[in-house]
Amino acid sequence: MRLGPDTDGTALALYRQNIEILYKLDLEPDVAARFSAHAITYKLPYAVFAQVDSVAQTLRRRPEEIARGGDQFLLHVQVKGELESIYGGHARNVRPGDVVVLDLSREAESRATDFRSMYIMVARDMVPSQLLDETAHGTVFRATSGAGKMLYRAMEALIQTADGLSRAEAGAVVDGLLAMTAGMLESVMAHDDDAGAARLAKALALIDRELGNSDLSPALIEASLPLSRSGLYRLFEPLGGMRAAILQRCLERTMKTLLNSKLVMPSLRSISPKYGFQSEEQLTRSFRSRFGLTPHQFHAMVRRKDYAGLAAQAKRGGFANLQAWIEAFPDEARASELSAE
Repeated sequence: MRLGPDTDGTALALYRQNIEILYKLDLEPDVAARFSAHAITYKLPYAVFAQVDSVAQTLRRRPEEIARGGDQFLLHVQVKGELESIYGGHARNVRPGDVVVLDLSREAESRATDFRSMYIMVARDMVPSQLLDETAHGTVFRATSGAGKMLYRAMEALIQTADGLSRAEAGAVVDGLLAMTAGMLESVMAHDDDAGAARLAKALALIDRELGNSDLSPALIEASLPLSRSGLYRLFEPLGGMRAAILQRCLERTMKTLLNSKLVMPSLRSISPKYGFQSEEQLTRSFRSRFGLTPHQFHAMVRRKDYAGLAAQAKRGGFANLQAWIEAFPDEARASELSAE
């Protein structure tokens, strides 16, 4: 499809009609006056791939556009021109040769110069799960990376040879491109601080939800997240590994329960299964190993209002947030006493 150069706005109106199925389109007046677009498009039963040339424009996909539909996955390849983009709240600069992973169920905004791009848009249920994880949206395979070069050349070859491919052959190439993208995604995201932090937060939230699950283990976490075992171990490496992170969360929840308990002697038998311990003996051993005292000895410090000692124990265990919370106790207690008078 070739539109423009535009003289009366007809070409732009038709382009807008097609684009605004998915995006809100904006052009500067001087750009609108010279509007043109050229697209070579190929359709498969579950996918569309294309090469597009057009003028500088801004595309936005916000909640109102998302609500209208278009719940697909997009693999975008920048050939010419540049994008200044925000994907899921994260700023990205996209340059020629870069390849971008986009989930159309999530927000996106891109300001483009005059450009040429290639893309594959695929039905959601045909996409590997790794590519649909919320942290994958907006991931950029840089043109200078081996993965970026491989994906760019594969997409370029698909466009260049599409006229000579059967539908089955083109579909096989699309499937291969998606599988290749999913396979290389993990290594790219390992160097993306925003994505790594988001995935770690998601994994820790999963641990918190499953603390009372006797099956909580690295294997359960691996099965619940779109990461290989090696990728998962790299993700938790700064925390001393997955088992160490799980134990840390279990002990932190136990410590908070003891801090908040009004009982003279809290029942370790009831606390243990809530936070992933097989028995009160296992809880006591783990607690003593980390803090140098038993849970009951720790609770005795709570009853004595030994806030300095409690904060020191939290610091020893590496619970910085909990330490700050404990250190605020005396002020909160005084405020409570004053309000009661």
